[in-house]
Amino acid sequence: MSKGCYGYLARQKKKEILKTILFFALSLSLFAIGYLTTGTKKNLLTIVAMLGFLPASKSMVSMIMYLKAGGCSESCYQRLQEMQLSGMHILYDLYLTSYRSNFQISAMAVRNQTICGYTEDANCDLSAGEKHLTEILRQNGYQGLTVKLYQSADSFMDRLAQLGAMPEKGEEKEAAIREIIKDISL
Repeated sequence: MSKGCYGYLARQKKKEILKTILFFALSLSLFAIGYLTTGTKKNLLTIVAMLGFLPASKSMVSMIMYLKAGGCSESCYQRLQEMQLSGMHILYDLYLTSYRSNFQISAMAVRNQTICGYTEDANCDLSAGEKHLTEILRQNGYQGLTVKLYQSADSFMDRLAQLGAMPEKGEEKEAAIREIIKDISL
């Protein structure tokens, strides 16, 4: 399962939790083995164990970020699946990060020069999210795009229906934009 697929964040949460537990367990077991075999903390396995806490701590930070991220709800996903969107690719479970804040995007579509997304997070700053996406895309050479984020499912579905009725232009450009969006998401 790759970024942009429904259920990606839930799967990554489980993966990061298991990885973090494994890394800490490995380091703690190395420390315990060294202490039990030598009777002191001053041994080579203690050094190896302490160095092992570095990737474990990095994994813990990643785990915390995934635990904070919320994905697309089942009801939203079902509503989008029921829509006939004539070949439009929908990205799900996006969690965009910036220096100032993070943006939980449940679903996002790219069609022609328009990017529209839906968030189920009531605290999401839509205008900051739109500015962040516009700036990232501009830095990657994509200008003149319309970026709109919605907190209303009905408004988002209406906009998707309008985009779905539009003829498709530049599938390669749309695919490149989707890749950039996946790259900047968790």
